[in-house]
Amino acid sequence: MEHLFNSGGLLGYYIGIYFMTFLFGITIGSFLNVCIYRLPAGESLTKKNSHCMTCGAYIKWYDLIPVFSWLFLRGKCRACGSKISGRYILVESLTGILFAATFVRFDVIVDGLIYPALLCLFIAGLIVIGFEDYDTQEMTLGVLFYLTAVAAVARICSTLFPTTFRGNEVPLIDGIIGMFSVSVPFLIFGFVLTPLIYCFIISEDHKAARKIKRRLKKEKLNEKETERLQKTLDKHLEEIKETGPVYGFGMGDVILMAAGGLMLGWKATVVAAFIAIILGAVYALVLKLKAKHNDEEGVKAFAFGPFLVIGLVLASFFGTQLMDLYIDYLTVPQVPDYYIG
Repeated sequence: MEHLFNSGGLLGYYIGIYFMTFLFGITIGSFLNVCIYRLPAGESLTKKNSHCMTCGAYIKWYDLIPVFSWLFLRGKCRACGSKISGRYILVESLTGILFAATFVRFDVIVDGLIYPALLCLFIAGLIVIGFEDYDTQEMTLGVLFYLTAVAAVARICSTLFPTTFRGNEVPLIDGIIGMFSVSVPFLIFGFVLTPLIYCFIISEDHKAARKIKRRLKKEKLNEKETERLQKTLDKHLEEIKETGPVYGFGMGDVILMAAGGLMLGWKATVVAAFIAIILGAVYALVLKLKAKHNDEEGVKAFAFGPFLVIGLVLASFFGTQLMDLYIDYLTVPQVPDYYIG
């Protein structure tokens, strides 16, 4: 009986932690909504009160209770009755669920409190970056620095206080390697290889401009032909200027993966990149099929940040373990001594 009572008490203890963590998460999620909408617009996070995006009416405190207020109001403004975006309850609920999942994954008794708490702070920044990039295809530099700072604190704590910081199994060297394991390949591919491939293989304007330049340089042309080619060249150059440089990844993606690598280590970061590339490829395929169905020209550029965020969040829970399983699978098993000779 005593054993059952103790087990029941421990179960209640864990349920209480998960429930409180969820409530704390949805509260943080309410603030993350403010960040997602205001940071890209350059607005203050503190000076302006929450208000309806349609009528401008200030929202009362009792209508700002995360998740529950949106449900009670049925997703409508109390003042004007206009629809309130479901994004609000989505971000709040997602934050609460991920915070609770973090404490499910990392046992506070076995692993301690510090690492899961820091990981929750890191995930909060990822949520802001993911939605921000989806909306604007840009990442706020301040949030990227925030993620890097949280990762640096986690790595310093895990190095200086290993017994207190038990939940994190990433050594300092793995974190440092993780900073470059994905970010550097992204940097090279995005800012060196992609522009070269676009310029010399894909872009018709670049190829045509080079061909005309060669003709103007090598061939002896009359004045009328030279003038005609020059006009054509100017047209292609104008198109190139209007299109601008083409990069495979943005610098925000590079910094994001550097911060992720410092926080999670190289194994989890490689897994995160793999997940993001798979999801991004599937999404691009869906967009291509949709464009073909609607007789549109082609697939437009889309934000890759949300897929990186999904990859990092998933990898923060089991990325290192997946990479270890993969490495073990590739490792040639040792032949027992009795098979030799």
